[in-house]
Amino acid sequence: MTTSQTKTDAVAPPLPAEKCHLRLAADAQVAHTEAGRFAVPLDLREGAAERTPLHLILTADEAVDLHAQLGTLLAVKDGDAA
Repeated sequence: MTTSQTKTDAVAPPLPAEKCHLRLAADAQVAHTEAGRFAVPLDLREGAAERTPLHLILTADEAVDLHAQLGTLLAVKDGDAA
């Protein structure tokens, strides 16, 4: 985890101008699209510029794969890896 990823109650300082990050939107509520895919709300942050909201669109298969990958990483982080 980098210092920019550390969770605190304080507002994170602006990113340097050359940095560009996608983050889960603060008020993220995953929803279905009209086509039945999953829309995950993200914020694009480019340095000190205002955030740009956008959505990551996933099929059911992609969502399942992402869930499995995140679960594996969380298990490793918690020391549960085999």
